[in-house]
Amino acid sequence: MIRRMAATLTVALVMLATFPALSAVADAECDKSAEYCEISDGGDGGGGGGGGGGGGGPPQVPLCSSFTRGVPEDPPEPDWIYVECRLSATEGDTIGLWVPPRESAEQLAWLAVARLQLKPIEIGLTPLDPDVMTAVGIPVWLWVDNPTRTSWGPASISAGGISLDAHVESVTWSMGDGTRLSCGRGTPWRPSMVDREGMVGESPTCGHVYQQQGRYAVRASAHWVAQWRGYGESGTIRLDVNSTRQLRVGEIQVIVTRGR
Repeated sequence: MIRRMAATLTVALVMLATFPALSAVADAECDKSAEYCEISDGGDGGGGGGGGGGGGGPPQVPLCSSFTRGVPEDPPEPDWIYVECRLSATEGDTIGLWVPPRESAEQLAWLAVARLQLKPIEIGLTPLDPDVMTAVGIPVWLWVDNPTRTSWGPASISAGGISLDAHVESVTWSMGDGTRLSCGRGTPWRPSMVDREGMVGESPTCGHVYQQQGRYAVRASAHWVAQWRGYGESGTIRLDVNSTRQLRVGEIQVIVTRGR
């Protein structure tokens, strides 16, 4: 029974490792010990919101260093599982390790997250045209534009004996002037929403008003929560997926002239 389970998990690890990596859509930095991963669009957002980018091939067999309690000889406990792993990131040679079932299932969960290929959100803000400048004192609306399964969720996957469900819990907006906002999906602004005087009112759910002119980098961090379960284990993986967009803020000049 133990050997059969070992073979199942070994095949599952290799099978999931053939799918695209988390970095296939963006630059990724992960800390599995903290169950945290950050994905960024890698750009300054000058051309507008969201979107992934970047290349990257499929991941290799997992690194042995990711199994912190692995042993090469006979397992200390009868329920430990045999897995194949790489000694280093630059070499393809693999060895076999006996690891606790929790670490094996968790490794599969990380590979399942990679297969989801989560993407940065498309940033929605006013003005809608990224080439148009806003002004001091005019409310800026913020929202998640065109939310999809991979940019907002919910996203689910079942593979290799692991089931995983992920969704965005909230979005943190860093406005570039020291202001940070925590919002949900936000309310999209449309041109029909101007008031009688042709002015933009404040967003009912997520917005900001700049007090000084300048060029600001607006950064949106979508906070994903992925719940996984399998092989009698379960856990939570948290991910931040980031987008950046530039916003120019000017100042309205009022010129008063005297009549003759």
